[in-house]
Amino acid sequence: MKLRVIAATLLAATLLVGCGSKASGEKLTGKAEGFGGEVTVEVTVDGDKITDVKAVGDSETDGIGSKAIEELPGKIVEANSADVEVVSGATVTSTAIIDAVKSALESK
Repeated sequence: MKLRVIAATLLAATLLVGCGSKASGEKLTGKAEGFGGEVTVEVTVDGDKITDVKAVGDSETDGIGSKAIEELPGKIVEANSADVEVVSGATVTSTAIIDAVKSALESK
């Protein structure tokens, strides 16, 4: 009887571990020239869905280009597309982020 309980417990534990959440999503990288230098993005996709976008542009103007770096990734994820409006006053940085995302997606 004890052997059956142990076997059932091990089987249940194995099934639970096998059904655990798996890190999903392919990470793609794109680059484009911004106002102050290169802007790099990391786009995470799961199938045809954009699940995350991270943008880095350390040389972009603080308070202007940095605003686009903060705002645009969320808009791109929400729209599930790089076809979003640029951030007012940060057109060059916004365009760089959009172009970098498109470049990353095309590399898929």
